[in-house]
Amino acid sequence: MNLEFQPFAPDVVQIGGEIRRRMDLTAEKILHHLDVENVFVRHFRHRSETPEVPGGFTGYGMFLDAVVKAAIHRIGGDEMNRFKTERLAELIATQSPDGAITVFSGVPGYWDNHDQAYMIQAFVQDHRYCGNENALQAALKLGNFLVNRGTAVTLGLETAFLMLSEESGDSRFSDYCRDVFKLDQSINAYDRMTPVNGVAHVYTWIARCLAQLQYMKLTGNDTALLREGTQELFRRVFSNYSSISGSCSGGFFWGELWDDTQIGLGKWGETCASAYLLRCTAKYLEFDADPRLGDLYERVMYNAFFGAQSEDGLRQRYFIPFNEPGEWYEHETYCCPNNLRRMMFELSDAIYFKTPDGIAVNLYTDSALTIPNAVIHQKTDYPESETVEFTISARKVFTLTLRIPGWCKHAVVQGKSVSAGWFNMEIPEGETHITLQLPMEVRQIRGNMAQAGRIALLRGPLVYAVEMERNQLSGHAMDLLTIDNTKPFSVTPKGIETTCLIPNQDHLERKVLFTRFSCEKRTRTYFPAVLTGTVVNDSLFHPQL
Repeated sequence: MNLEFQPFAPDVVQIGGEIRRRMDLTAEKILHHLDVENVFVRHFRHRSETPEVPGGFTGYGMFLDAVVKAAIHRIGGDEMNRFKTERLAELIATQSPDGAITVFSGVPGYWDNHDQAYMIQAFVQDHRYCGNENALQAALKLGNFLVNRGTAVTLGLETAFLMLSEESGDSRFSDYCRDVFKLDQSINAYDRMTPVNGVAHVYTWIARCLAQLQYMKLTGNDTALLREGTQELFRRVFSNYSSISGSCSGGFFWGELWDDTQIGLGKWGETCASAYLLRCTAKYLEFDADPRLGDLYERVMYNAFFGAQSEDGLRQRYFIPFNEPGEWYEHETYCCPNNLRRMMFELSDAIYFKTPDGIAVNLYTDSALTIPNAVIHQKTDYPESETVEFTISARKVFTLTLRIPGWCKHAVVQGKSVSAGWFNMEIPEGETHITLQLPMEVRQIRGNMAQAGRIALLRGPLVYAVEMERNQLSGHAMDLLTIDNTKPFSVTPKGIETTCLIPNQDHLERKVLFTRFSCEKRTRTYFPAVLTGTVVNDSLFHPQL
């Protein structure tokens, strides 16, 4: 199997900029603003037939996996390391002789193995990167418990078993994925195995695809059936099913389904789906180095994903609709808050990749990559800034591959114009300075389906929206607001200042500030516009009209 890109180990990447700021906010909440004992731990110490957690699912396995990832990526420093060590040890201490780690004193709840799947992932990661032998033994005991009781498939368990098989060398767990979970079969096989989610559920679909990619890499078994689900996933994502923010789930009541209506209201844009789309996109780069995958990653990350976290890092959204504000999720348990934490600490893994002849830069952010034969420093305020500066020290010649985003029509590297896609340049021994310029004009993006006749404003990878409160707009004014795109847009440090019209008002014309979609008080993204001739299709998503 010829793999395209390969990830670097977490400890060779140092991260700064907005990504690091978001990571730090997430770590700060974990360490100083969560009552972990009361929210999570007490339920495992004192098992109950009906645990006092929503849906009988704590999400503590996900939470601990996030903590392990934070420590591995050196976020939170020594305090996070101590926290990780103590929390893993106290959970392992609750493990029963049969291997179970659970909040249930009687019959296990429906989502019990879902929680246990992420415990296994946390334990395996801690052994792999921190050498915790007790964690691996706990993972094996828990894995054996699940196999012995004939566990059914659930989200995250396929990945957990594959990780456990790879780390321990015990092929029974990967064989169980193949023989019982039918992981080597069509994506549609999943629909016949689970009564709740199935392949109509976006998060489920993506988690299954991720596991199939992991199975391919572990076994070297690359078949059309194993790629089928992932290829269909990205066909959908790059066509009708993605929102302007990069989220790809909808459905007004459930909110977690494939939905191409583009309504953008209610339970739209599940955070779990966005987190898993980021994870699966980075993984698929190992099999198919399509530059659109990098474009997708930054669209999702800067908009749908960051938009699910409050600006102080203390709150999170379960859903993130693009045409209404969305509600804050009131719990710390369950999946979305903890999948947001897990993915937050993985973001730096998608900045740099190994290529067959060098290094690829997939994301632009303040960062450094330090490996034996090269050191790369990025300095930039991207995505606010158009300029990225690289300082590279190389001990031997290699090829540097830069992702030129599809939205950028006039990119410049070292004073020379380059086209969108992967741009390769040879880096000699010694020190090299490179300047990459990514001009960011305001793009007026044509809406489709329910948003037909309206436009959204983008600049670089960022989506912009209107905040009612900041602009002192009434509900009536919001419903009437029309972008006057006969007038120029003014880019300011705060956002895009735009001339808008409000019919039936005393003052027809007024200035409205469009701010980043990730701002927590955004209200609406799409609006009618005066002219249609300046409107373009989204360069990333191509609706099949």
